[in-house]
Amino acid sequence: MRTLAVQTTFGSGRRAISLKSLFTPSPPSDMVHGSSGKKQRILVQPHDLFHPLSKSPVKEMREKGALIQQHGCCTTCVTETTAMGKPATHEPTFECPDCGYPTHCSESHWKQDTTHHDELCGHLREANEDEHDLRSGRTLREFEFPSAQLPEIVVNLSSWDSFLYTRSFTNINSNRAMRHVSKVLTYPVTIGSVLHQFSPFVLSSGLTPEGLKSMTALRTTIKEHDLARSEKELAMQQMPLRVFVLGARAEAMLPPHLYLQLAYLLPNSPVHVYFVGPECIPAADEARSTIVVSSRLVLKYHKSYFHDAIWNFAPFDPYTDVFFMFSPGIGHPRARPGWQPTVEKLLETKCAVFATGFHERDMQSDVRALREDFGDKMDWLLEPRENPFSSLKRDFGIRNLREWAISNWGIYGFRGKRYEVQRQE
Repeated sequence: MRTLAVQTTFGSGRRAISLKSLFTPSPPSDMVHGSSGKKQRILVQPHDLFHPLSKSPVKEMREKGALIQQHGCCTTCVTETTAMGKPATHEPTFECPDCGYPTHCSESHWKQDTTHHDELCGHLREANEDEHDLRSGRTLREFEFPSAQLPEIVVNLSSWDSFLYTRSFTNINSNRAMRHVSKVLTYPVTIGSVLHQFSPFVLSSGLTPEGLKSMTALRTTIKEHDLARSEKELAMQQMPLRVFVLGARAEAMLPPHLYLQLAYLLPNSPVHVYFVGPECIPAADEARSTIVVSSRLVLKYHKSYFHDAIWNFAPFDPYTDVFFMFSPGIGHPRARPGWQPTVEKLLETKCAVFATGFHERDMQSDVRALREDFGDKMDWLLEPRENPFSSLKRDFGIRNLREWAISNWGIYGFRGKRYEVQRQE
């Protein structure tokens, strides 16, 4: 059979194309072009995300499974030996066929563990597929975020669904994509949802009268920033909104551009975010202490305790300064003494403080510690409650898969008492 050819012209060159090749399917390839134009190898296909950790095509997942087997424990053994007063001694070498994680020391113990089957397995399966998807090698379009909001479009901050829709996150088209994005955006969006004029935290949903006073002060400053767009005198006098993130860890290591989503929620306000804490390390360069992300957003890093570095930031103003602590663990026995001098200084500033917990027990532990240590020195601004902008993804512990955390699951707020007044009967 003779092959026909067509002469085509591109610029000044000529190229022969075989008609046979036009109707011959290309050989399958596991390579795709990434956003940089370079080819990327696809390790896991979208329709085949589930893999037992020990047999995963992704090296990091195999290493994670080995860590769990080395440092974890069989939950059935823990239950049995705890009743006998002896520590568990068996490592989880058996992989659950339903979730792919090494969960028990044997198949018989796996079958006995009804708690695992009823409450845990589905979440572990979801985490397995999510982690494989993130490491699959595909282009993660869901992380292509929208830019500034048009002035005539109002952002709805009642939930992740309404926020992502009204902010035009058009590349998020599945629950898995929402989990990926919420994991990193929970920090800037939680801050923005507290400060925004359409905040979900109002008097009918947890905000106290004292909280309304503090938020009114901060939003007065934000309103002045809005008015300064058209009044030059106000523009010259405006002070930046200072957001202090204390005990900063993972939130300080996020790519700086993610905090643009906070700036877009406050489009006319100059925002300076201060990450403060001994574990505070900028994402790309530990030597840098200031990153100018945009003309209205600056990130600053201070690797020290707040109570030691407080004079670097003083004086404080309740109209321009607000504090956040993401899952600080104030109530943990080992962390409690270390947080006490920081909380003392926070209460002296009289500025609003908002903190989160990674599940209800963690949040209530912190709240209880604050009430016991500083109850007569503080006012509550926001009653403890679930955060509508918590991460949608569960993270599981290596040592015990029954221990899980959700970033910023709950939120509460407080500040130092504004007036030393005691009620008399």
